[in-house]
Amino acid sequence: MNVREIHEFLNGMWESIFTLNEELREELGKRGFQVEDVEEVFGAYIFLDGEWKAMRYPHPAFEIKPQMEAGATPESYYLVVAVPRERVNENFVGLFLEIFPRSFIYGASDFLSDVYNWRRDGRVSPTEVLERIEKSDENLFQFEANFGSAEALKRGILRVIDLGERFGIFDL
Repeated sequence: MNVREIHEFLNGMWESIFTLNEELREELGKRGFQVEDVEEVFGAYIFLDGEWKAMRYPHPAFEIKPQMEAGATPESYYLVVAVPRERVNENFVGLFLEIFPRSFIYGASDFLSDVYNWRRDGRVSPTEVLERIEKSDENLFQFEANFGSAEALKRGILRVIDLGERFGIFDL
């Protein structure tokens, strides 16, 4: 283990999230969203070696109200959008999976039992994903997209907002 590399990686991850947070404050505020401060998030999970594993360490994240969280873990930059069951439809699911191929969809209560997992499921039809959602007892679903950089995350946030506005996902 190279401590210097770990140190530089973590500093870069945190700094990029702080920078992104500042960039989005004014830009998204004009569209009716509120960008909260970056926080140390504990109790998260990361998908490694084919399963969800608890992260016992904090990672940087911030809320974009309503209904979103953006942040970074050692695996990727991420965006999570909370979508009530009644607002999920096949067109939204299909476009989300097309635009964000590196994604997960899981319930808010039982988040370790995902209904879609890009690492496990590959290319599943939106109809099949919607059927899984309909069979679930969950009332709120988390649509998570993963990115390779803070810049890609920013583009993803803007695309999710456009998609969410198109399908009436957000409580604005």
